[in-house]
Amino acid sequence: MNALALLFLFGPGQPPKDPAPDAKAEAEESGAVAKKLAGEFVVEIEKGGKKVKLERDAEPVLRWSNHLGRRFYGDVFVWTYKGRPEAVASVNNVFGQKRVTEAELVSLSTGRPLLTHNEKLVWGPAEPGVELKPLPGAPKPAATAAARLTQMRALAAQFAVAADYGIDKEQKEDLRLMATPIFRYQSAEQDVADGGLFAFTKGTDPDALLVIEARQKKDGAEWQYAFARLNGWCVLRGTHR
Repeated sequence: MNALALLFLFGPGQPPKDPAPDAKAEAEESGAVAKKLAGEFVVEIEKGGKKVKLERDAEPVLRWSNHLGRRFYGDVFVWTYKGRPEAVASVNNVFGQKRVTEAELVSLSTGRPLLTHNEKLVWGPAEPGVELKPLPGAPKPAATAAARLTQMRALAAQFAVAADYGIDKEQKEDLRLMATPIFRYQSAEQDVADGGLFAFTKGTDPDALLVIEARQKKDGAEWQYAFARLNGWCVLRGTHR
């Protein structure tokens, strides 16, 4: 159900003047550009027949870099409704012979978020981003936040994600689970007693996201989950062990 959008926000820039790149300077420049662009994005969601503007923390929840021929620097931002994450963007700056800035956008919403930039609609998924499902064999959510975090980390460790980066032949790689959620949340309005957003990474680059939530049901809370991709260039396969 989940689909990823990739926006090229700027065309190629000028080649770096210094043939020996300064990684620290590039990372600082990238962070400033990413924060500015994320601040220009307006993300809304339809609730009760009205468009409601989502909230975003000023700082990214994750910063990453990969140097694979070209040099990639990414800043991951989260937009929320009543505390729950509804949309995620990784704003990436890519340095090589030329420089581009791009944004990878993904919906974690059970609704349909809409993103505008410079008053133009640039992203409007046709379907909800995720369909949460009960997590097989999960215990009942614990009574305290600390105990629920321990449960979430153990539940996330039961999943694995493999990526195939090959074009002409298979180039499979098991992604690394970051043990601590990159975003932790609650939303009484959306029946989420606790939730965590976990990242599966290639190096430090998040290619897949795992949502784990303790959702209130009639007979008490239960753990539910959903996957989301944050890389549009590879085949991803998630499994539960």
